[in-house]
Amino acid sequence: MFEFLFDTNKIVLFFLTVVRISGILFTAPVFGSEIISARIKLFLSILIGILIFPFITAIDLSKANNLLMILIIIKELLIGIATGLIGRFLFVGVQFGGQVIGTQMGFGIVNVLDPQNNAQISLVAQFQNIIMILFFLVIGGHLYIIQAIVKSFEMIPLGVFVFNKESYIFIVTIFSKIFLTALKITAPIFVTLLVTQVVLGIMGRLVPQLNILIIGFPIQIAGGLIVIITSLTFFYSMFESLMYEYLNNILRLFRYLGV
Repeated sequence: MFEFLFDTNKIVLFFLTVVRISGILFTAPVFGSEIISARIKLFLSILIGILIFPFITAIDLSKANNLLMILIIIKELLIGIATGLIGRFLFVGVQFGGQVIGTQMGFGIVNVLDPQNNAQISLVAQFQNIIMILFFLVIGGHLYIIQAIVKSFEMIPLGVFVFNKESYIFIVTIFSKIFLTALKITAPIFVTLLVTQVVLGIMGRLVPQLNILIIGFPIQIAGGLIVIITSLTFFYSMFESLMYEYLNNILRLFRYLGV
């Protein structure tokens, strides 16, 4: 298994393999969490690299100069980062939707620390983020990430330079779908809170004696929490479909970047 340690060319190829895998694991959901130490991520990258390296197509880099090697390293790192970020966009969309819903429910100033990204987010966004992490593990998202690592080496051989405008436009398009993801995840809560606010506005007009500010906040909070709890099944089915869409997007990206 470790015969490549006696071949300089294979050592370079193994280093490039670890660079690509590191780019994926350091940016992918769950694996790229700030809670997980960078040493553990690097250890996993090396371990996965050792396991899949015997199945990677070898190329001759013995005649490559320093500038070419630097470009190859940057290219492998960018492929890994792009692969991991496409998965991370799912969680960004969920957090963004939770942030909007939290503000509508009246939790706009109630923020907690998200240890995964080391940032302050709303209470509802953190709750949805934790739920989606659990869904991610139940669906087998961590296995999908490993599958994406293997597929990347099958469809994009080491040392290939195929950065075209289609791949760039595709990544930008995926990034723009963050808002669509947020809308899909939070649609039931958003509609419920919107209807609640409309009803409270009508009641305020019909019965001016009611203090809408006092009775409105408890109603919105209670209604929002009830819908969140009752729509967890919808969240699961929606997130599962988004995970399958993530796999398709990864394969499309590999087709754009591959030969």
